[in-house]
Formats: sequence, structure tokens, C-alpha cells
Amino acid sequence: MTNLYSTREGLGPRRDRETITLAAWQGITALIDQWANNGSLARQFPLYECSDDRGRNTITGTDRQLLLRAIAGHIPELAVDRQSDGLEMVRSPLDPYSLPDTAPVLDLVEFIARHIEKPTYTELHPWNGTHNHYTFGDDPDPVFDRKLPAGRAELRVTVNEIFERNGIAYTVNDGMQVQRLGPVEARSLVSEFRPSTGDATLDGLLEDAMVRFLSRRSTDRQDAMEKLWDAFERLKTLEDPADKAASATKLLGDAALASDPFGDLLTAEFHLLTRVGNNFTIRHHEMVKTPPPSDDAKDYLFVRLASVIAVVLRHTGRMA
Repeated sequence: MTNLYSTREGLGPRRDRETITLAAWQGITALIDQWANNGSLARQFPLYECSDDRGRNTITGTDRQLLLRAIAGHIPELAVDRQSDGLEMVRSPLDPYSLPDTAPVLDLVEFIARHIEKPTYTELHPWNGTHNHYTFGDDPDPVFDRKLPAGRAELRVTVNEIFERNGIAYTVNDGMQVQRLGPVEARSLVSEFRPSTGDATLDGLLEDAMVRFLSRRSTDRQDAMEKLWDAFERLKTLEDPADKAASATKLLGDAALASDPFGDLLTAEFHLLTRVGNNFTIRHHEMVKTPPPSDDAKDYLFVRLASVIAVVLRHTGRMA
């Protein structure tokens, strides 16, 4: 699929919104309506309306009521408004003019991704009321992505385009799960972070930190910070496990590539970030420690340390 003009020219919105907009919600519901109409949701929510098929083996379309009830059952926040007086008001879970909270919308994208399956063959049946007969298989998608089954590939591309066009900082990944992109400044850093330090424990801490950093939950991002600072302390012992100070000095010397000003900068950054880990509620949680004041502050501190670690690992041949 070719991007629209403004996206191709780099004129699209900055992808830093972490809440779904009404325009994005309307685009997503329009896609689901389209998939219900063209049979892409018919295998999981089948309609049998061919009077010639008394055994009800021929799928003729999507049973919309079945689909809506399934959505309401799995994502009740889309179907139920809870009033201040304790009463509940039921509404259509796909009402395009009633914007839900962000989490249930992202749940909906994953729910549809779980059930979408594009028909491999559609036959028009003109007798006893014109309708279609749908046949399904497991063929890859020849248009959107040959690595994914038809339907899932289309969902991934089209939903991601809606996210991009509306500046939404989420993406549907290869596993058909919605993932936070993280701050714009950190995206290439996180996506290309592939540690190969020779220490499985250190690699695991770094990889887990990157995964948790992309979570929308503040608690996960706090966990990401703690794991990253634990990895930082372990990183300092790579060259000499018995002498952290000497090990860190050698590591910094190797990473600076004989550039004294850059070496001084790395050394100062190591000392500063060590104090950050000790003085904020990152590595220690005593009452006297100071928590980062906001999620933005957590993101900033995480990216700052991850950038330093990435430089050290790349300059010492420890990044895949």
C-alpha cells in the first residue's frame, strides 16, 4: 500500500499522542464495518442465509449481532456506560460518534486481529435472494504482507496507517499486538537495541527493560527504569567482576576510542547517572529518596541512560 502524499513527504503529524482521537476511532470502526461487509469476519461470526443449504454449511456473510455481542462480552467498556448513580446504560460497542477510552479501543484492535480472516473465494449465488458464498483458507496475503495470513496483514497495515495519520503513538506489531512506540526521540534507539555482551543475565536485563519501556502502564515503565539501572551496575563489572571501579575505567577507555574529550564526557555521564540511580526511587526506595516527577521524566532518564549504554556496547563490540 502506498502512503498518502503528506506522509510520503514527511508532512504528517508527529506521532506523540497516547490517547485515541475521535477521528482515529471513526476510522477504526469504519474498517470493522468494511470487514464485516466483505466477509473478513464471517468465518468466526458466520451467517447462514442460503435456503438451498439446509445443513447450514455455507457461510453467506457476517452475523453482526453475534459480532457485537462478542465484542461487548470481551470488552464491556465499549458497550456499557456506568452512570454516577450506579446505573448502567448499554450502547453499541461500535458507535462511531461516542469516543471510548484508549485502552478498550486498543483491546478492540487486538480482538478483531484475533478473528479476522479474509475469504479466499467469494461466489455470487443469485437464487432465492442474491447473496454471496464465502470460502476460507490459510493463504498468505499477496498485497499487504506475504508473511501474514490474508486479513491480518491488511488489518496491520490499515490500522497502522490510521495511527500514523492521526499522530497516534501505537503500532500493531508482527505478533498482531498493539505496542506503544515510546517517545519519538527514543524509537530508533529502542528498536535497534540488540545487546550481545557475552553475559546472558546482562542481556536479559537490557532486553526486558526495553520491552517494559514500551508499555503504556506507568508501573511497567518504572520497572523498566529499575532493570536498566540494574543492568548499568552489572555493565560496570564486565571487564573485571572483582573490581567494579577498575572494570568501569577500562570499559570507558575502550568505548572512548582514544578520544580524551569524549572519554571525559562518558566518564562524567557514568558518574551522573550513577547518582541519579542512587538518589531517585530507581535502585533504592527509602523514604528520603525522590521519585521522578512524571512519566515524561521517567522517559527522559531511561532514554539518557539507554543512550550511554548503547554507545558503550557499540564501541566495545557488544551490540549485535
